[in-house]
Amino acid sequence: MKIIKYLGFGLLSVFIFFIGMAVITTINKADPAETFIPFIKENMPEVAKWDFAVFKKLMTEEALGTATPEQWQMYIKKVSTLGKLESIGPFTLENSYSTTSISGNTKSTIVYLVPLNFDTGLAHARIILVHTEESGVKIQHIKFLADRLMQ
Repeated sequence: MKIIKYLGFGLLSVFIFFIGMAVITTINKADPAETFIPFIKENMPEVAKWDFAVFKKLMTEEALGTATPEQWQMYIKKVSTLGKLESIGPFTLENSYSTTSISGNTKSTIVYLVPLNFDTGLAHARIILVHTEESGVKIQHIKFLADRLMQ
């Protein structure tokens, strides 16, 4: 009987742990309207200046490490053919999720499709943003989508 009692207590402890983690994640996750949307509105015009220094400032270390500085320069040169940013359209939320580590640090990740009007025409940016308490909002991934870039 004691084994069943201890087993029940163990299972209850595990269940309470996971419920607690879910509650902590829900409480600590970033609110898109307060965190991510202002970041996009403020920083997309900066990104569209096509300067590698801006990309370095706004992107996560992990994202920057996916390519060499020379490869980033080539990518920026290619997307700079989109021209000058004139306006940003309404965003479309594609996905969002939050995770919490055992230490209690919550990481919120969100994916937006952002319509962008350039002087050369319409384009979209699919942007993955991450938020942590330590580093705030950073770009995890950004991809520009436009017919002009297919040429």
